[in-house]
Amino acid sequence: MNTDYDRFSAFYQTSTFWQGSLGGLQQFPLSNFDFSHLDEQQNLLELPNIPHGTVLGKRAEYFFEFCARQSSNYEVLASNIQIFRGNRTLGEIDYILKHRKTNQILHVELVYKFYIYEPGKTHASTYLSSDQNKELSNYVGPNRRDNFIKKFDHLKNKQLPILQIPETIELLESIGIDTNSVKQQVCFLAHVYIPREMWQHDFKYLNKRCIKGYYMDEFAFAKAETSNSYFLPEKKQWKMKPQPLQETLTYHEIVPMVSQSLHRGFAPLIWMELADGSFETFFVVAALPTN
Repeated sequence: MNTDYDRFSAFYQTSTFWQGSLGGLQQFPLSNFDFSHLDEQQNLLELPNIPHGTVLGKRAEYFFEFCARQSSNYEVLASNIQIFRGNRTLGEIDYILKHRKTNQILHVELVYKFYIYEPGKTHASTYLSSDQNKELSNYVGPNRRDNFIKKFDHLKNKQLPILQIPETIELLESIGIDTNSVKQQVCFLAHVYIPREMWQHDFKYLNKRCIKGYYMDEFAFAKAETSNSYFLPEKKQWKMKPQPLQETLTYHEIVPMVSQSLHRGFAPLIWMELADGSFETFFVVAALPTN
């Protein structure tokens, strides 16, 4: 099972990073879309044609728009609208949706992230309380090149305010949309990997359905030899349920591949099949420098 439909299904099952509202940002979960009108036999609807090599975030955009267009309760008024000032690109509006029953118009920004929870970070957003920052500052990308707080602030300071600049107002008015009547929400989807020892930890602000596995650094992995089977999914497969892939690896085969990936600056995601046929999924990340 490794088809476009599997990848779409995995996307649709992705949970929002938080539930409800956080720092004034209201979530738009994928469960908002109503597909009850579709026959169960129509599960192989014609999916969007996604060009080979499309990055994970862009794949998510194709799938989100597909969901919106197939739903019975939302209409897509516009998508991926680039906003210009002269020759300069100011930004982009992801989606303008209209609820068919209430006629409410929504501006929805889509985010699709993979994070590890790495305690000890000190990022902070002025839009969040000190207690919220204390937890949420610790969510970083597995390569540590991005973090949740940075993305949250970018949404608040850049992506959402673009709705009310003159260029956007003029453009949307040209297609009959009054920006003053538009509500803004975010579809912030995430897969989160935590330290194994924190498996029972009570995360106050995270939607716990986002937790998909754990992570360890390269030194811990070097000491974690098992006789299990290992698989290295491509990034486009990361959101899928772990499953056997064409190439099965032993621990000794995968260790140098992990080292090579980390040397290139990319933390690999690993699927490990246990003796009983169940799977564990985890990132191996670069070790933090010691003081």
